[in-house]
Amino acid sequence: MRLTITTRIFLALTIVSIVILALNAAVTRWSFQDGFLDYIAQQELETIEEAVERLIEMHRRDGNWQALHSNPRRWNELLRQSNDRPPPKRPPRGAGRSDHRPPPHDPLELGRRTSLVSTNGERVVGRERNVNTDQSVPITVDGEIVGYVLIAPQRRLTNQIDQNFASEQERSIYLVALAALLFAAAISAFLARQLTQPVRAMAKGARSITAGNIKTRIAVSRRDELGDLANDLNQLAETLEKNQASRQRWVADIAHELRTPLAVLRGELEAIEDGIRAFNEATRKSLQAEVGRLTKLVGDLHDLSAYDGGSLEYRRERTNVGALLHDVLDNAENRLRDAGIVLTRQITGNHAEVNADSTRLEQLFVNLLENTIRYTDTPGILRVAYTVMADTVELDFADSAPGVTEHEMKLLFDRLFRVDTSRSRNSGGSGLGLSICKAIVEAHQGTLQAMPSDAGGLLIRICLPVVGVARQSQ
Repeated sequence: MRLTITTRIFLALTIVSIVILALNAAVTRWSFQDGFLDYIAQQELETIEEAVERLIEMHRRDGNWQALHSNPRRWNELLRQSNDRPPPKRPPRGAGRSDHRPPPHDPLELGRRTSLVSTNGERVVGRERNVNTDQSVPITVDGEIVGYVLIAPQRRLTNQIDQNFASEQERSIYLVALAALLFAAAISAFLARQLTQPVRAMAKGARSITAGNIKTRIAVSRRDELGDLANDLNQLAETLEKNQASRQRWVADIAHELRTPLAVLRGELEAIEDGIRAFNEATRKSLQAEVGRLTKLVGDLHDLSAYDGGSLEYRRERTNVGALLHDVLDNAENRLRDAGIVLTRQITGNHAEVNADSTRLEQLFVNLLENTIRYTDTPGILRVAYTVMADTVELDFADSAPGVTEHEMKLLFDRLFRVDTSRSRNSGGSGLGLSICKAIVEAHQGTLQAMPSDAGGLLIRICLPVVGVARQSQ
């Protein structure tokens, strides 16, 4: 049987209440019985003290205990006289038809638990002596002890009135416990419902989000763990909504990027097929360029997919990042010069070593150089700076105009984002190069930042953790 959390909380609180009330009732009942027996013992002791006064008078008159020793019934009569109470004006409730209330103690029962002994310990009248449990009351005549009254403690209630009173008190205890239990059950039901109300609201919201309604939000009215959980669910829904919008935009952009070169290829092929355009070297180069654009786009998409899925393997080793950067710049210097861009290097001092995949780092540097060649106005400049910090190495790629606005700067590493869509497409850019750069840097536990450069263009700053320093100067 499936129990809801409301039922579980109600049962837990109710069971705890039952245990507490049962223990309280048991302790109260035991405490009452123990206290009531002490009260009766005190009353009996007062009765014995009154009997002692009569015994003192008897001993002064007779000089001994012979009158009691030869007549045990007189002992009970003496106890009865000491136990007498004046009757009330009207019988108390529950006294029946009797015109007098029965005495609080039965003298016969008290006589069975008491005895009189002489100073040498010999029993005069009453029960046999028990030195381990009996309580003694001395009888003093003219400053001399002439005997003792012994009384055995009462272990249980024997008087009917006492038993009725004790039973009535026990019933009261149980009735109070039952009333408290019913009240605790009502409070438990209320608390269980109040505590689970936000849980039910969150469960409803989670089911709505699971069903695809990612615009669902849960009203937060608490400042506790449940409120934090509701905020987390709202944050999850907001993230899902952003991811869905990003995914839809991503798919639409990919379709658009693929459609453009495919449309060009189709137009070229149809023109050749219809005889409008001859298949010559220019046509071949045009077709090959579109195929190359498609190939690069698909390759970039594959790389990004591998980065996201974590399936791209990195062969990490200690790599002299300064020397690697020098090699990449040497290979790209002619291309930069042909594109009208002047390269300036600021790489001096010790070269840092990083734990990295040299092939991926080379891909990172090449992508940044390609970004400068495609988008920097000519004539332009590119300044590459290399600085070794305490535990990181910092690499700056700063080019000249055009620059990037502050809003565009935040989106620069987003996939398929281009500052100038038409210009970027004409230059062959797909909007994936900087996204790949960011993925490579993050895979090496580094950071990648974009900011305005002093030359009016874009500055890309890379920070990679250093594992060593190679003593090599340039």
